[in-house]
Amino acid sequence: MKEAKTNSLPGDPIHESAPNQHLYVGADETAKATRIIRKYGFVILQDAVPRHVLKPLRERMDRDTEELLAYCETIGGNPREKGHLQQGPPPTREYVFEEVAMNSFVGRVCSQLLGPNPKLTFYNGNTNYPGSVRQALHMDGVHHNKAPEDPLPTASVVVNFCPCDANESNGAVELWPGSHLVRPESEKNYVPESQEEARRNVEPPISANTRLGDVLIRDVRVWHRGVPNRSSRPRHMIALIVSRSTAQPERRLKFETGCEPVLEGHEVQPNAEYVESVEDYLLGPTRRIYEHRQRHLKNNPS
Repeated sequence: MKEAKTNSLPGDPIHESAPNQHLYVGADETAKATRIIRKYGFVILQDAVPRHVLKPLRERMDRDTEELLAYCETIGGNPREKGHLQQGPPPTREYVFEEVAMNSFVGRVCSQLLGPNPKLTFYNGNTNYPGSVRQALHMDGVHHNKAPEDPLPTASVVVNFCPCDANESNGAVELWPGSHLVRPESEKNYVPESQEEARRNVEPPISANTRLGDVLIRDVRVWHRGVPNRSSRPRHMIALIVSRSTAQPERRLKFETGCEPVLEGHEVQPNAEYVESVEDYLLGPTRRIYEHRQRHLKNNPS
């Protein structure tokens, strides 16, 4: 990995150079990035986003975190694992940036990996708050065929942007190289502990350390988990999912009217519905998780 610049914001911990140099590429190394994703399941594009774009996103997401935590107190706490908040950036004119939502480097990789006219099918994120716990190992997607057939080629990727440095101290996501080609021995998208330990002996996980401006692109089937944030500040991670053009999402993504010039006309199709109000963007996802859990508890009393 090339020598990284110090792109940190004040108060961020500084991490050492990542040891997994083969997983880091220049932002314009499209073909190499695509090969790495096919083999290992993920890649990190270095310096793919201008730092000045990410600073206002972090400041706004810091404020939103406090509002989200206050809401969680009214429903008995965060309905997800402790410290892991469902939180994305505001889908508004002021905070939707082309360099993030329609990043040209990411678009080229997605077009080469997924085929022409890939489609944006998710725009949200998560926040790893200080004092968080270690999540169970899981995938964000599923395998669409079964053994003995070989796993299918990548059909969707998660694209992660951290508006800060991410490292072991503030909860950089744990990733398992090559795991997108290994089916979990369960019906759901969680990985059994016995299979986790067996895989560790073959290919152990890494911490996806990134600098401000780097982008992580990962197959939705890569095994991963959130880990404790031992720092004093939230670690935000914006998450997009980009899928093949043939994907049929249940609904279009809501963005504030006025975002059209930023989102339209790129390699990735925005799959957008432009609306006058997006007020529910912050609390809505957590509310829906809470309501789903309440229905589950009602239908499955212990």
